[in-house]
Amino acid sequence: MKTGSKALLTGTGLIAAFAVFLGLNVLVNNGLRDTRIDLTEARLYTLSEGTRNVLKAIPEPITLRFFFSDKLASNAPQLKQYGTRVRELLERYAALAGGKIRLEVIDPEPFTEAEDRAVQAGLQGAQLPGGSLYFGLVGSNALDQQQTIPFFQAEKEQFLEYDLTKLVYALSNPAKPTVGILGALPLEYGPGGMMAAMRGQAQPYLILDQIKQFFQVKMLDASKPEEIDDKISTLILAHPKDLSPQLQYAIDQYVLKGGRLIVFADPYSETMAAMPNPMTGQPMPGGDQSSLLPELFKAWGIEIAPGKFVADLSMAQRVQTGRSGAAAVADYIPWLAIPGERLSQDDVVTAELTQINTASMGSIRKLEGGTTTLTPLITSSKQAMLMDVADLQGDPNPQVLAEKFKATGETYVLAARISGPAKTAFPGGAPAVEKKDGDKPADARPAAAQVTESAKPINVLLVADADLLDDRFWVRTQQMMGQSMYVPIAANADLLVNAIDNMSGSGDLIGLRSRGRSQRPFEMIDNMRRVAEQQFLARQRALEQKLETTQKQLADLQSKAQDQSNALLSAEQEAAITTFRDDLLSTRRELRGVQRELNRDIESLQFFVKFINIGLMPLLAALVAVGLAIVWRRRRIRRAIEG
Repeated sequence: MKTGSKALLTGTGLIAAFAVFLGLNVLVNNGLRDTRIDLTEARLYTLSEGTRNVLKAIPEPITLRFFFSDKLASNAPQLKQYGTRVRELLERYAALAGGKIRLEVIDPEPFTEAEDRAVQAGLQGAQLPGGSLYFGLVGSNALDQQQTIPFFQAEKEQFLEYDLTKLVYALSNPAKPTVGILGALPLEYGPGGMMAAMRGQAQPYLILDQIKQFFQVKMLDASKPEEIDDKISTLILAHPKDLSPQLQYAIDQYVLKGGRLIVFADPYSETMAAMPNPMTGQPMPGGDQSSLLPELFKAWGIEIAPGKFVADLSMAQRVQTGRSGAAAVADYIPWLAIPGERLSQDDVVTAELTQINTASMGSIRKLEGGTTTLTPLITSSKQAMLMDVADLQGDPNPQVLAEKFKATGETYVLAARISGPAKTAFPGGAPAVEKKDGDKPADARPAAAQVTESAKPINVLLVADADLLDDRFWVRTQQMMGQSMYVPIAANADLLVNAIDNMSGSGDLIGLRSRGRSQRPFEMIDNMRRVAEQQFLARQRALEQKLETTQKQLADLQSKAQDQSNALLSAEQEAAITTFRDDLLSTRRELRGVQRELNRDIESLQFFVKFINIGLMPLLAALVAVGLAIVWRRRRIRRAIEG
């Protein structure tokens, strides 16, 4: 009986086990094809809920053609690894789209029709010894409209999901978004405003042309609040000064109903302060030049500090002054040249920008008890303080402002996203409208019922400066062959276009944020190497100083040659050279010792990491398998004894 059981376990049992193993593989391959466990720290392979919603909402099938020169990439391991990551992510998109995404993976080898298709689609090729390497994506919809990613840059990996989802969304919603613009800043007419346009002297702000290249633009009439409706995908307030209560109510309802809002508010608009009088043509100094929307901002849980601007010494622009009868250059702390380090690298709106030029920016802060979330996009340095806007009126003196400056060590928020639940700024209902004929105020309540609180998180992007939209802060004009050429000196226009592009997408697309990178460096090893290199450089500088000292000593000895004997000089020189050589050899030995210690520590750590990944984990797996086998064998013996 026992012999038969043993034969069964060794013969038929093995065949049965193999059959079960094969069956499980088939089941997993077909039934659990889309089931994965993401154990990466940044959840690199887990798509966000926003992406899943965009994929579920695809109305008509779209085609994605992924061009990747797989053979050429074999010589670039990191690029090949990133290519595999992009392909796997695209396969995941196709699997979750329910048949609405058709994915084609194409290897455009040199001098083939596939390479011609890549070139025709506008993809960029990276030149390698074996030819041009292509690594891009071409998407098309049922209307033959096309969206492309010319080349997947590894530096932008944290925005890979955003770029892919944005491309899918654009193909699913091909109509150009409509952008509404409202505010006191006359973007449509230029510095002279409507009066200049009536005289035929209109010079529209160049930033408006940038917007019109990508979006449908509608200039809204401030006297017609009803124009702010759901046909406007994104509303821009460019210096919203002196808005009527009815207009503010329309903005309030637009935001609460899910409308996307970009606000360029300002504690002091230098552009408007320098705006010429339409009658005299001269600037109109003085007066309140702020646009802070206190009621609306309070309802959204934030405020811009009234009457204050952020002065920052570390980012101050250099300006020419004509004081004291001579031209001079000075740091002008109200005007900031904000570098890329002060722009959020985790947000798609600001991550790729290099510099933003601004004038007298305000400070955004969250109010106590506010229900929304304030996410900074642009911040000051710690070499900053809040100063009174009264200091900017008239003809401010850079030196006088610099004397008043005293850094607080605090970082101020200059631009931010505002999101989360919010309530209306008009709890009493729509404000009444006073008729022009002087009759009693009439109720201007709209036909639609008032929305008292947002059903979904509001989407507001707030920049505490309107002057950055002015041409003089981001572009320079050059004359070439009788034509005016406009050369950007800052990324102000890119900031606005990026913001509209992001805010005009679906709420799911707006909610996407940066992800981690698949390539993870050994940070501890890098830090160890960096510290050792600093020590190495310090010793190297000390050695160079010794060398200079010795050379000076030799030069001094040579200058005394006329007064001393050659034998004495030769002895001094020989002693100096011997001392220098001894010091040099001693320092080199110390440097070699530092390098050996560095290599010893790094090699020990690398050996430990390799042991954990290569040796320890398989060993643990083997021990678990042996333990399970022992338990299974004991149970089998117990059952045999009991039977």
